[in-house]
Formats: sequence, structure tokens, C-alpha cells
Amino acid sequence: MNLANFFSINNDGKINLFGFSLYSDDLLIIAILFFLYSQNVNDKYIYIALFLLLLSK
Repeated sequence: MNLANFFSINNDGKINLFGFSLYSDDLLIIAILFFLYSQNVNDKYIYIALFLLLLSK
């Protein structure tokens, strides 16, 4: 299994992760969402703001 097939990076800065093209800041937002969820943060406006940031591209 070649790891380059799962994590290839374009010249535009996009990361191809299992067939999904994401920018590095999108991965950071997803990591923040996962961290907040794992810490049981119950502020729904943080989640809404971060999801809107993901959709704004």
C-alpha cells in the first residue's frame, strides 16, 4: 500500500485525502471541531461558525 495515494499535495496547496481535496486550513478547522467535540464543549455557536468557515470556500 502506497501512502502517497492517500496524502498527495497539489501545486495549489490542496491536500488530497482519500479522494477529498482539502486545504490545510480546512484540516485545522476539522481538528478544532473534533477537539471541541471530544472536550464536550456545548456552545453551539462555535460549531456553527466553524462549519460556516468550512463551507465558505
